[in-house]
Amino acid sequence: METVTTEKKFLEKNELEKLNEIQEKTKRLVFELGEIEMFKIQLEQRRNQAEDFLETTTIEEKTLTSSLNEKYGHVNINPETGEITKLD
Repeated sequence: METVTTEKKFLEKNELEKLNEIQEKTKRLVFELGEIEMFKIQLEQRRNQAEDFLETTTIEEKTLTSSLNEKYGHVNINPETGEITKLD
């Protein structure tokens, strides 16, 4: 029959410190990765908004160009002054 010892064993101080250090590093890493994922989501949302804005702006540009072509014909327009130059 085996005897059961009730003697408790503990890690050496430097082993416990190293274990705690590694656990703390792991916690910081998990936190950092979580923040990175949040940034990725936010960037994706910003990209989607920018793509929507691009689509809207492109439609506005096409609409204006069509309207100006109907009104003035085939012309060149200086966007700074509004001067219209007839194209041959």
